Amino acid sequence: MLIRLQAPRAASVAAACAVVFSLSAQADDASTVVITAARAPQALTDALPHTTVLTRTDIERTQAVDLAALLAAEAGLQLAANGGRGTATSLFVRGAPMRQVLVLVDGVPLSRQDATGQVGVEHLMLDQVERVEIVRGNVSALYGSGAVGGVVQVFTRRGGEPRLSLVGEGGARGYARASAQASGGTGATQWSAGLSAQRDRGLSVLDAARVPAANPDRDGYRNTSATLNLSHAWADGHTLSAGLLHTEGRLDYDSFFATPADVQCSRTRKQMLRLGSDDRLGTGWTSRLSLSTQRDDASYDETGEFGSLGRYRTTVDALNWSNELALQSGLSAVAGAELQRQRIDTNDGFGGIYDRARTVWAVFGGVQAALGAQSLSLNLRHDDIGGVGSRNSANVGWSWALDPQWKLLASAGNAFSAPPLGYLHAPFFGNPALRPETSRSAELGVQWAAAGQRLRATWFQTRVRDEIDYDTRTFAFGNIDRTRNRGLELSHAGRVASIDLRAGLTLQRPVDEDTGQVRVRRSERLASVSASKDLGGGWRVGLAARHAGARPEADGTTLAAYTVADLTAQWDFHPQGQWFVRLENLGDAHYETAGGYLQPPRGLFMGLRWRMAL
Repeated sequence: MLIRLQAPRAASVAAACAVVFSLSAQADDASTVVITAARAPQALTDALPHTTVLTRTDIERTQAVDLAALLAAEAGLQLAANGGRGTATSLFVRGAPMRQVLVLVDGVPLSRQDATGQVGVEHLMLDQVERVEIVRGNVSALYGSGAVGGVVQVFTRRGGEPRLSLVGEGGARGYARASAQASGGTGATQWSAGLSAQRDRGLSVLDAARVPAANPDRDGYRNTSATLNLSHAWADGHTLSAGLLHTEGRLDYDSFFATPADVQCSRTRKQMLRLGSDDRLGTGWTSRLSLSTQRDDASYDETGEFGSLGRYRTTVDALNWSNELALQSGLSAVAGAELQRQRIDTNDGFGGIYDRARTVWAVFGGVQAALGAQSLSLNLRHDDIGGVGSRNSANVGWSWALDPQWKLLASAGNAFSAPPLGYLHAPFFGNPALRPETSRSAELGVQWAAAGQRLRATWFQTRVRDEIDYDTRTFAFGNIDRTRNRGLELSHAGRVASIDLRAGLTLQRPVDEDTGQVRVRRSERLASVSASKDLGGGWRVGLAARHAGARPEADGTTLAAYTVADLTAQWDFHPQGQWFVRLENLGDAHYETAGGYLQPPRGLFMGLRWRMAL
């Protein structure tokens, strides 16, 4: 069988599905446009990969504060965090680890070239975010290395109508947040600026009953973030733009390799500057040129016998040129080139000092053709990565509209993921002989879309050769010969009986093909639902729940399954004012997403949002 479920667990999943499809979330309008799925604008219902769009309205209704919390409720996505807010967080998309999932901010890939394989989604706050697009599955032929499992793209707020928005929030464990967002424009010039700050006293994240090293003090988190976006249309069809992102998180954390009296803290600073030019060069030809620089500085300060002061700095300078061409009726193309200079500068505090850099360049192209009720797509890409080698990626997709509501979809392709510089060159545990991960993927799906609703079922399979993992026997990074994930993913978004619904169910089996063992921290069963209903009088209530099945931990133990629910409410008490309240972990579930690290208990949070014209 494709998926093996024990009867009691299968029954519990079926029950979860019944709950999922009886509740609600934001309606999915068939007119929604998505950019990330094909690297060009298209209707969401025409996207070949399974794609989700979360608008500003969706974000405010979920009341999620950071990107990690927002993604946790989406179909096929799973998070593993070393504690509460701001702690190191891993993202799995259909079982693919964070290293195989590309995260973009306004088209710029985020990169952390150290030995963590993470990009720090826990430090990306949502106050300055306009929308988030999630593409599941292999899109390496469009985006290159790191897009084996999919792409998450964050779009920050843009200028426009002169407005000011102020938000204040407080709640459990000493949490406090304040943010201000303003936008405006004069003639052909538009601007948007945002600033936010938050503080969370947190909890003691290590489970003292299991970890003798646990320090009983609170592990708190503070974050300050800012964005600035400018654009100027200097001629018809020609626009210059600039964007700035800054976020800084300070975290207290606990270490397994310490004593209860030791103290650990970290600081992570992300900065990104982007310059762009959007130009209509002819009928049906749009060109986008982007020059960006990003920097990720992380430092860790630990006291005690094994204490150290470590710092890790990633710098990436990039030039991207992409083109969208409408060749004729029903035929379009994308093409472009990318150039990156990646660098890692590290001193881990134990004598592990290294400074490495490499150049990455790529060319890509693709075509989409509508042939009556059917459509075809073909994408090709060539990447050359200094010190690693060159790779070609290809993907072919097909869809067939059986009628205005029903559509069949299929795709197949190959992908690769290059090891970060830290995996190759970190002293003591780096491995210069690491091979890039390569994979082959296939999907087959059916979609029903009508009356503002979309229901999709996708069967998927991905086989990876030479997957990179840390080998606890050699205490260094190495390649796993063969891994595979195969599964079924169901999702729904729309309105049912005046209730808005977004829900998902994923049944999968991510395994090491040589041993048959399920991969670490991957659940075989995932279910999620977010729901909201307008009660009238300016009131709206919502319920969000997520479930993850049992999964193995690296030490050979098994993390128990968990189900967590959050309750939200908001009241538009004034044309400009909104009060909101959130009860997190409604059932006060005791659970872990990473072995030994506790997740926050039940907590109540309340806030006020005020909007006004400038």
